[in-house]
Amino acid sequence: MRVLGLSGSPRRDGNTDNAVKIVLETLRDMGAETLFLRVGDFRIEPCRGCRDCMKTGECSIKDDDFQKLLDEVMKSDLLILGAPVYWFAPPGVMKNFIDRTHGFYLDKSRLKGKMFAIISVAADSGFETHERIMSWLRVYGATLIAKVRVYAREKGDLERRPREVRKLKRFAEEVSVKAGLKKAV
Repeated sequence: MRVLGLSGSPRRDGNTDNAVKIVLETLRDMGAETLFLRVGDFRIEPCRGCRDCMKTGECSIKDDDFQKLLDEVMKSDLLILGAPVYWFAPPGVMKNFIDRTHGFYLDKSRLKGKMFAIISVAADSGFETHERIMSWLRVYGATLIAKVRVYAREKGDLERRPREVRKLKRFAEEVSVKAGLKKAV
């Protein structure tokens, strides 16, 4: 099984990156082929609102890295999506990627058969990030298999909170069972 861990945080090596990596490491130990990518490492232009994609099913912006990242998403069986909460939503880098898939509306089954799991990282509340990402993927036919919320604000907080790390490892176990990597005990 090919698992793509995608961090939607602009903060390199922050809590969201590390949360996704913890889950991927656990899944890799169970036999999954894993890949970690950061949306912020790709140059993705914002949607221009031209609506060309609603005629062709493809984004008309070709001079950035959107297609490279989308290709990795499409090659994966399971997506582990991590995003911090920025004013009750995913950060702009993640939102730019989501917006650029607008042309999928012409074929809402583009992600059919793909499974996804969501990690939201926040200081204390505001986990609406889950809802926005879930809505995006469900519209295009993907199946949510698990979601988790972890609490961490400052860079390095996650590693200083063993309870949150344990929560992520339990989440990875849940994902592995629901994705068919491991049988339930």
